[in-house]
Amino acid sequence: MRNLTGTIGLIGLYLLLNGCSDPDKVPETHISKPPTAAAPTVVVERFPLRTALFGDLHVHTSWSTDAYAGGNRLGPNTAYRFAKGDKVELQNGTEAQLPTPLDFVALTDHAEGFEVNFACTMLPDSPEFDLPQCRDMRSGELDMATMLKQAFATAGERPQPHSYDICTDDAQCQANALDTWQRVQAVANAHDEPGQFTALIGYEFSSLLTEMGMLHRNVIFRGSDVIPHAISSIDVRNQKDFFEQLDAACAPPCEVLTIPHNTNYSWGLTFSRTDEDGSAYSDKDLERRSRIERLFEVTQQKGNSECQISVGASDEDCNFGNMFPPCEEADDRRCARESSFLRNVLLDGISLGTERPINPYKLGVIGSTDTHTSDPGNTRNGIPPRFKPAEGIGIAVNRIMELDHPVAGPLRRFLPGGLAGVWAKANTRADIFDALQRRETFGTSGSRMRIRFFGGNLPEDVGNQDDPIALAYKNGVPMGSDLTVTDAPRFWIWAIQDPAGPPLDRIQIIKGWVENGEQHQRVWDVVCSSGRTPDKQSGKCPKTTADVDLSSCEPTGKQGAPELEVTFSDPDYSAEQPAFYYARVLENPICSWTTLLANSSGRDLPEDVSATVQERGWSSPIWSASR
Repeated sequence: MRNLTGTIGLIGLYLLLNGCSDPDKVPETHISKPPTAAAPTVVVERFPLRTALFGDLHVHTSWSTDAYAGGNRLGPNTAYRFAKGDKVELQNGTEAQLPTPLDFVALTDHAEGFEVNFACTMLPDSPEFDLPQCRDMRSGELDMATMLKQAFATAGERPQPHSYDICTDDAQCQANALDTWQRVQAVANAHDEPGQFTALIGYEFSSLLTEMGMLHRNVIFRGSDVIPHAISSIDVRNQKDFFEQLDAACAPPCEVLTIPHNTNYSWGLTFSRTDEDGSAYSDKDLERRSRIERLFEVTQQKGNSECQISVGASDEDCNFGNMFPPCEEADDRRCARESSFLRNVLLDGISLGTERPINPYKLGVIGSTDTHTSDPGNTRNGIPPRFKPAEGIGIAVNRIMELDHPVAGPLRRFLPGGLAGVWAKANTRADIFDALQRRETFGTSGSRMRIRFFGGNLPEDVGNQDDPIALAYKNGVPMGSDLTVTDAPRFWIWAIQDPAGPPLDRIQIIKGWVENGEQHQRVWDVVCSSGRTPDKQSGKCPKTTADVDLSSCEPTGKQGAPELEVTFSDPDYSAEQPAFYYARVLENPICSWTTLLANSSGRDLPEDVSATVQERGWSSPIWSASR
């Protein structure tokens, strides 16, 4: 069962759910046949100045091998219903419902499991269904530690081995994978409702590295025209081979984007100067990659990949969602290195743009969840329902508690997950994909705050104009773009709080630039809530008095704002100096989910994670003087 477990990662280990199932019973929720009733036709509302839409582009259902092995039996139909606002009972018995439905979603089940998951779990007439390995998988009797050991025994092999001990040969494996990919498309097409809810077709490419590392990307398509089969790590030799195959397979009218995620687990290889096997990238390789890979998943439940203190370009607010210590030796694994984090990657892209014909790392920003429990967008309900205690200590948490950790064991460093925000002209596949492609996107750590960021020939008082958005589009460019003016541009940043979340604390601008071959950064607090002003020397806002009572998790202090906006000018701007600028918006502090869990279960707070957190959002960058 060598490759059956190829996509099993930390989530599979940590989210084991209670009980075993009948190995011959196939739950209807797992089958997920496309709905037969056609969605009602509606007039698609269009927004000339674009509207903020929220979604999740990283979602696993029971159609992912690791999610199924972890106990999930909720397939795509359930995940789509949940995204649309329906109440769903998760596999651990917890009921969950989004307070506000999502606008769009992409279900991104692991393509590496397409060869065996259906044959083992859904199709009683398949030749594989009665194999002992498949019966063990359905019954939940697989030993997860052994499965992980098997999965990572071949980590780093390219192409990744087939599951020949289950699907016998190339032809059978490929037939199974093709059948699954067609089903993925059918159920997405059935749930897509232009103007109301967008179901983008997608999957996850999941190549494994040693020490439980990963070179993973979500693959998202513009419409129903997609590649003939889901290219996976079973098909490719390295990263550049993946992009070459994907580019060739996605012939017009097919359009595709890839979104790397968990680069904090990539041991620096996702954005290293050479490929994972040490081979060099050609200029053509970099050009192809820059066309296809235009976004970066900055946060999700397995941590933050923006920046980390003491790991290259960072600042004091980078102490958020960090999973690993900084690397000490060049060949260390399971540690944080510079080329794993967005800010350093953006800087290296500028450096490459001065050395090569193109900057391959002009990356917009999104967040997503990486949920493996079929509950997309489930980020802001206190304790995440997939970790939520039932009768004091939850099913999944109970098994982790047996490892003698005070609260949630190894899960305590996990985050509730993030969201993807786009500024789109309508809620349709084409319009959302176009927003993703032009990088007019923002990511949040779970909040539904809205963020806009413009740069150009803007007046000092943009926010006081009658129609500031129209003016900003007319005289400037939105986030994700290159500046079109060269003489002293101004930047305008505007944010509105999540209606169900805490007030905003402050907005920051992060600049990165290359000068005489050296990489530099600067971070400004550009606007503070409640009349505070940034210190002239440090550029920082005075610390907010807003806080939280750890015993009750009720907010204290009165500082904070429902909305913040400011026009900003870089005092050291140079039209000749390649640079990027992006915004980071911080909310007032709230209790972390581990504090909520400790309080609800009568346990002490864990000492190695923060009791409070400032949730945040990030804009995509704007670039100046950059190729």
